Parts: sequence; structure tokens; C-alpha cells
Amino acid sequence: MNNHKPLSFQLSTSSYGYVRAIPLLLANEVNSELERWFQNYKLLFTAINNLKESDFQKHLQLEYTYTRRTLPVRKYDQIVSDVTTESDLLNYHQLIKIIHKYIELSYRIYKSLKEKKIGTNITDFEKHIDQICLKFHRSNFPNKLNTIYADLKLTDNLGYLEQINRVRNCLEHRSGIVSEKDCDENKNYMSIKFRYPKISTPSGEFSPTSDIKGKQNHSIIFEDEVIKFRLNQKINFGFDENTKLLFSINICFKYIIDGIYDLMKVDQTQTETIIREIK
Repeated sequence: MNNHKPLSFQLSTSSYGYVRAIPLLLANEVNSELERWFQNYKLLFTAINNLKESDFQKHLQLEYTYTRRTLPVRKYDQIVSDVTTESDLLNYHQLIKIIHKYIELSYRIYKSLKEKKIGTNITDFEKHIDQICLKFHRSNFPNKLNTIYADLKLTDNLGYLEQINRVRNCLEHRSGIVSEKDCDENKNYMSIKFRYPKISTPSGEFSPTSDIKGKQNHSIIFEDEVIKFRLNQKINFGFDENTKLLFSINICFKYIIDGIYDLMKVDQTQTETIIREIK
């Protein structure tokens, strides 16, 4: 399966051509990029949390200072808070970029499997798909999710993906301080939902920052969790919450992948490949 792409167009001498799709490969590509995202986030998180104020306050041989500054001097805790907020913004920008990329690829696979033929061969068809996908690319994030949801006739919503965009917008435009624009409809808070595999042991729950030692008997269940940030409260996601967020993204793409197979009436447990011959 690793030798193939999620989508390819194949010429044929006996017909218009073929579309070959392997939606399951979307999971491989999404998770490869999420793994890198996690590694980058882990590096920043570890570096910031292991830095001591005494180390930061040590003077370098050359420092950049300005005596006529127009901004207030910040204490160490405020510097850490500002850097964390700016790092979170960059991290969520990257997450949104990854989601955009694979939502668009999912849409391309769907349209390639369902769109009517145009022109004389598969090359003309591929160019036609390019034009359709370019229009989709120009849509905003919520519209892309709504289109995928409707076209694939999904029964599970993609709200886990949309809320990442809400968090990103709040960080970018309001420095992470929840405003009325960010709040849930008719509410004075912003809710963020996670769905993730909860690993429970007699000593507590396993998480990236837990400190459970020794061999443990464990159980795994999928947990739904909601975190609320009140109006004027600052958004604060820790390492554990961001890990849960990655699992939530995975679940959404599983919905999408399953939706493509179901729409094409293909049993993915029997074959991962969908081949459409266009005559």
C-alpha cells in the first residue's frame, strides 16, 4: 500500500481511462504530518517549561536593550506567557494548514470518483478536476467542512476541526482572550470539545505529562470531554489538551475516509483500493 498514492489518474487504450483511489492512505499522510507537528510542539513545550528564571536572567555578552522604549518592561512570567501565546498561534496556524491540505485532498478524491466525464480522455478529466478543486481551495474553512459533510452524507459532524480554527482566530486577533465573537451562540463562554482514547489505570489516567510508574493494568475507552473558556478568560491549552486535539483530528478524518468508502459502496476491510473505470 505504501507504493501507491491516495489518488491517481491512469490512461487506457481501451477506454476513457481510470481513477485509482486509496482513501485509507489519507490516514498515513495526515498522521505523518501530525507526528512532526507533535515533535515541534514537544520541543517548544519542553524548552519553555525547563527554562529557569535564573538562567534567563543571566546576561549574555551582548544584549539588545533600548532605554527609550514605548512599551512597558515585562517581568519573566509575562515574557513566558507572551511567548507561549505566540507559539500557540504558530502551532495552530500549522495545524490548520495541515487540515486544509487533507480536506482538499479528500474533496479531490471524492470528486474524481463521482464527477461526470468531460473531454476525450482521462487527461481532460484530470484538468477538469483541477478546476473544480481550485474553486474549492478558495472557499473559507467552515464552507469546506460543510461541503465535505454534505457531499459525503456524513452522520458525524466535523466540529472538532472547525473549533481549531476558532482557537486560532482568538489567538491571532485577540491574543487568546475570549471575546463575544469567540463565544458559543447565546453563551458567555467558548467551548472546546475533544474525543480521545482515555487510558485508565488503578494509579490514574495515562497522559503525556502523567507520572505513573511500573507495570499497570489498563483499560481504554473513547472519552468525550468539553473545556470551557469564559468571556474575557485567556485560552490555555496544556500538553495533554493538545494531545487530545490530535486524536480528535484523527477521528474526523476517519469519518471522512469511511464516508468515501461508504459512498462508493466499497468494503475497506476487503480492499483498500477503489478503481473507477470511465468508459
